[in-house]
Amino acid sequence: MTSTSQSRIRLTHHIVDLDDGRRIGLSVGGRGVPLVFMHALLLSRRAYLRMLSRIAGLGFLVVAVDAAGHGDTWRLPKDRCSFSDRADSVLRTLDALGIGQAVFAGHSMGGRMTIQLAARAPERVLAAVLLDPAAGARFDATIPHLVKSPGRALGAASIAFRDTLAPLRLEAGPQVGYLRLLASVATPNLLNPLGAVRTIKAIIESGDYTPMLQTMHVEGMPTMVVHAEKDKIVPFSSAREIANAADATLYRVPDAYHSWLVANPLQGADAFHQLLRSELGEVIRNAADTIGIADVSDHEAWERELLDPDALLLEFIRDDGVAAIGAEELNHVELELVRHTQRPHQRMSWPRRMYRRWAAKHLHHARSLIRQNTRIRPDHRM
Repeated sequence: MTSTSQSRIRLTHHIVDLDDGRRIGLSVGGRGVPLVFMHALLLSRRAYLRMLSRIAGLGFLVVAVDAAGHGDTWRLPKDRCSFSDRADSVLRTLDALGIGQAVFAGHSMGGRMTIQLAARAPERVLAAVLLDPAAGARFDATIPHLVKSPGRALGAASIAFRDTLAPLRLEAGPQVGYLRLLASVATPNLLNPLGAVRTIKAIIESGDYTPMLQTMHVEGMPTMVVHAEKDKIVPFSSAREIANAADATLYRVPDAYHSWLVANPLQGADAFHQLLRSELGEVIRNAADTIGIADVSDHEAWERELLDPDALLLEFIRDDGVAAIGAEELNHVELELVRHTQRPHQRMSWPRRMYRRWAAKHLHHARSLIRQNTRIRPDHRM
């Protein structure tokens, strides 16, 4: 997992029709430790493909999922579209794919979803990587007031717009690419405003996430927060609150804004590469020791232990293999260590190890029932 190889892996794209009628868009690529990635508000998995193809080259089996009402995933019914319902949808998708455990990572709204999933189903989360997560006590307390004050809402929208355009200080070539990417990804979501409105409403009504962060702390969840210094959408002070509540390690990205990893995907991939060389790599080595994997670079061993034997996800690997599309150097991004977890890095206690292994393995039957009526088809549009 700590290889310096900068391979790029071609991701394949699929539409999943779940047993309950929901339609989910996802992209898959790589081999090794499963990594579930969730995107930001008004974007979709497509905005992160360049970054994720490089993360897959680091030894991860990447699974990027479109949130409800975004990208290729259908909206949830009006009476079942809370943020908790959206978390249920993600978990059901992972059940259908046969993913027992994984590293969970999310940007902005995806970071908020990662927090909820880690608190609700800690037995499925090897580690949580929160990239400019939309959470924190002050953030959670502020957003409900935006609904009551049109002036505040307009001001917040203006700040978000300026933050999103801040990466235009890039050179001309990357500027054009960034604008084209934003236009191609955000436009379909904006043309379907009901999905965005319902998502924003769900975020506002989801309340204070501090108790969930504290649950992650109690569960001993390995958590890393990577946050832009100049983030105007979710200020860096919120990242401090998140890290303190969850006992997470906190890194600051100097002179960066909220969408830094979208504007420069090679820097986003380099951030993961650096985490692998430090805390995330240690978490994975400890997991290998706990599970009984002798070689952390043994991709088949990870898939055998963390995926169901009849996982639909295995079909992508068997059918398409791992298509490398070249190698390149990543753009180095400075990660300033602001706070280190106070939790000692030690092997999980025997009772907790046994429970988590039982929970991950013996829910296989329930997941198999979901898979019986799940259909997956390739999406050739991307």
